[in-house]
Amino acid sequence: MIALPQMDFRRTPATLVLAGVIVAIEVVCTIRPEARVNYYNNYFGLLAYVWDGQPWRPFTSSLMHGGILHAAFNTYWLLFFGAALEPRFGSAKFLGLVVLLGYMSMMPQYVIGSYSLEKPVMLVGFSGVVYGLFGIMQVGRKFRPELQYYCDDQVVSLLIAWFFICLALTWAGIFNVANIAHGAGWFFGFVYGQALFNQKQRPIWLAAAILGTVVVLATLIACPGHAAYEQVKLLQHFRAGR
Repeated sequence: MIALPQMDFRRTPATLVLAGVIVAIEVVCTIRPEARVNYYNNYFGLLAYVWDGQPWRPFTSSLMHGGILHAAFNTYWLLFFGAALEPRFGSAKFLGLVVLLGYMSMMPQYVIGSYSLEKPVMLVGFSGVVYGLFGIMQVGRKFRPELQYYCDDQVVSLLIAWFFICLALTWAGIFNVANIAHGAGWFFGFVYGQALFNQKQRPIWLAAAILGTVVVLATLIACPGHAAYEQVKLLQHFRAGR
């Protein structure tokens, strides 16, 4: 792997706190395996509760992982890209981008990937956010040459290759990878990157970013046809009629 740059809490507090939360959750779930399902179902996981008054679940679900290697891979790239982007954007703006990318990657995966499933599969991992940060970096390196250090051709080739490897693993039935989250994360990262770095065409890309974000966030309010959404609406109707 490519060596991580030096980091300190004064320059990248949001990145380090997020990484610490991811690691802490995974350590607890590894020591106590029963905690993984408990945390997912009752607190953090992306389930139908998102339409029943718990809208934080798309992001908190991304903080959970399926194992140590999964968490380590995503934490590494969070630290790597965070070291480049957080000092440039500021901690508040960077944290906002990360949270937004969590929603932009997880909700498409949940909506599209489980549209007709009675029981959606467990959806965890920060990789959708990682691919979103990667999309921002791909655009940023064209306009800010200093970002080439963090997103050179080797990094680009590696993450593109990993995307297609994940597609192949899912197709072969070896692993169930959240490929829609990867693709959606990268797409929105690319669009946000254009809006952030492309000064000449900023109005166009900003409009595209706003429109796309509104469309995805709208699924937090209503998602007609989704099996879980329809169940929640039926339950809420039953509650109201009691």
